[in-house]
Order: sequence, then structure tokens, then C-alpha cells
Amino acid sequence: MIRAFSPGSVTLFFEIRDEHEDPLKKGSRGVGVCLSRGVITTLKEGDDLQIFINGKRREGTIQEDVAKFYGFKGTIRSEVQLPISQGFGMSGAAALSTSLALGNLFGYTYLKSLHIAHGIELERKSGLGDIASQYVGGFTLRIREGIQPYGIVDRLFVPKIPIILVILDEEVETKEILQDKEMRKKIKREGARAMDKFLVSPTLENAIRIAREFSFKTSLMSEEARNFLEECENSVMAMIGNSAIVFGKCKNEILNDYKIIKVEIGDRAKILED
Repeated sequence: MIRAFSPGSVTLFFEIRDEHEDPLKKGSRGVGVCLSRGVITTLKEGDDLQIFINGKRREGTIQEDVAKFYGFKGTIRSEVQLPISQGFGMSGAAALSTSLALGNLFGYTYLKSLHIAHGIELERKSGLGDIASQYVGGFTLRIREGIQPYGIVDRLFVPKIPIILVILDEEVETKEILQDKEMRKKIKREGARAMDKFLVSPTLENAIRIAREFSFKTSLMSEEARNFLEECENSVMAMIGNSAIVFGKCKNEILNDYKIIKVEIGDRAKILED
């Protein structure tokens, strides 16, 4: 069996950059953080393709699309460690962990496996930049859109601090947001402004401040989320979802009303040794 891991990824703010014809040059610029929890995918060759997610048989998954691209037959089991459609990059993590495992099996390189995962995520419109960040790990700065080597992803030096994921409301489909013309215009405009501000001073403190401004100006949040951000000053929205990410601590009386998940900054995607 072959096992691969990809971290989850929370985007704090971003700018859509998907006008290129070449899918490898499409994506987004932005700032985000990879998480210590993500998706672990295990392969076992067989006669028929079967996909299991957290023990349940599934169809129409991104894992299935990746497997068909490779021509793989057998069983794929993914352990998804965070909620889906909440801005935690689970779609990208599923695609990347599956593609790395299959790339290992078929004798591909890491970069080729990365390209396949990115292309399929773009086709499904489930994300724009998560996979580029997850391939690198850490607190990421996507300076140029697209996947490596066309896209450029840098990392920030940040202190080790507690990180809390807070589930605020119902799931949000990334695809719906990315297809909304007016919202796309707003994200492009505010995302470009956010990136220009951040690059002047690329620090954790600046990332939090700019991310909060981005959330309020784009209105990519529910009323519940808006209230939470106003109560917890070191929190930002997880893009795109109905969740927040808290850097450091927040008042316990605020957190008591929500489901919370404690994580750390995560490492890059990789093959797992037995």
C-alpha cells in the first residue's frame, strides 16, 4: 500500500487570477496557512475503482477524477480530518494526497503529480490556490498565480502559536462563489489591494489585519461570522467558508457557542512511510 498526506489550508485573503489559457498558469495570489490536519490517502491496487472517504463508499469525488486520469484501478481510502466546504482546503488536500500516492505508484515526479491535482481542482472549480500552498506547507504567500514552477509560493517566518478553527455556520460551496460575476469582480479588486498592502510588510500581524479588512469589504461572510470577528480581534475568516481561524487565544465565553478544532501550522504534502 502507498499512503500520502496533504495538509489542510486556510486562505486569509486572495486575488483571483484565472484568465490564462494554460491551466498551470491559472490560480490566485494570496496569503494562507497550512494546517497540521488534512487528508491521508491510501492506495491498494485491484480490479475495480472504489473510493472510500472516512470509511464510506463515495462516487463523483475528486479522488475518482484523479484516479481516472492516471488510469488506476483499485481501492482509494481517504481519511478527511477536517470539515468539508468550510474553507479548510479539503478538496485540494484530497486531490493532492491522491495524486502524490498515484504518482509514486506510476513512477511520476512530485511536480507532475502536483500539476495533475491542480488541473483537476480547476476543472471542478473547487479551488484556485490551495494546492500550490499545500505543496509547500507552512504560512504561505502566493506571490504569483498558477502552480509551480509558473506560480511562486513563498513562506513567512511566524512564531509557533495556538490556532483554533471555529465552525460558525452551514457549509459554503466554493464553486458557487467563484462563478458569481459580481463577487469575482469584488474579490479581484479587494484582493489586489490586500496583496499590495501586505507585500509592503509581510508579517503575521499585518496578515491578520488585512485579512479582516478583506472579509468586511468583500462581504464574504454571514452575519454570524461578522459578529464573531467583531468579538474576537485576532480572528479572520477562512476563505471560502463559514468558519473562522483564531491566531492565539479568544475569550472562552465566545468560543463556547461553537464547534472548535485545535490545530498547528502544517508541513508540506508528502508520501508517508510505514
